[in-house]
Amino acid sequence: MPGGNESDHTLSLKALDDLIKINAEHNLGISFAAFCGDGHHDTHAHYNYLLEKCIIPIIPLSENSLPCRPHLPEHEKVSFNPDGTPLCPGSVPMRHHAYNSKRKTHVYSCPAKRNTHKDGKSTYVFRPDECPKKQDCYPKSSLGPFVYIKSESDPRLFPPISRDSHKFKELMKQRSASERCNAVIDNYNVEESCTNADYGLIRITLVNIAYHAATRYEERVKHSSQEGEFARTLRLIRDGPCGSD
Repeated sequence: MPGGNESDHTLSLKALDDLIKINAEHNLGISFAAFCGDGHHDTHAHYNYLLEKCIIPIIPLSENSLPCRPHLPEHEKVSFNPDGTPLCPGSVPMRHHAYNSKRKTHVYSCPAKRNTHKDGKSTYVFRPDECPKKQDCYPKSSLGPFVYIKSESDPRLFPPISRDSHKFKELMKQRSASERCNAVIDNYNVEESCTNADYGLIRITLVNIAYHAATRYEERVKHSSQEGEFARTLRLIRDGPCGSD
């Protein structure tokens, strides 16, 4: 629990590195799949560190760094929009089609070719009204033209989970939920009540216990009543947690 004079840029990486080492030293068996952070963590240092540790970064692009078109020598003829999405020959942002985890490569396809079901089969159909050229510039492929970009070419703009994907948004929602928990904890004025880090950690633990107890109570009341929960609490006090209820 460091002081507030250290930036998230360095503090988050130090804390995560310490956690990974503690996990290994004590054989805790925790698997770190993803790191969720806000725009303050949108730095090349974070992406490079997470890439080395095989942890997926779930970090939005910082508004202060936009536009941020990539510089990829292997794609000199490809244009990109401000958030790094490649543009098709008609200058329309291409659709993120897939991510090859083995090759760590993103696949972008024609934005005017959409998946549909025809005669009971899944197929891709070209929609001229969604194409500025009004004609298929790559008719020999049901999805092309394609653009293939490796994550390592620019880990910041091309993370393993695309920012416009449903999975990315769902993981960011989990982070938003944790921020709401932090807001509740702030209401207890833990930082103002104690300057000692050890005592502060104890207070935060007690606050979390109280917060979870209140949340469980609110969930129980939905299926019971305040009177019923009060009676249940009295029985627990009388009989103990190992009683019949």
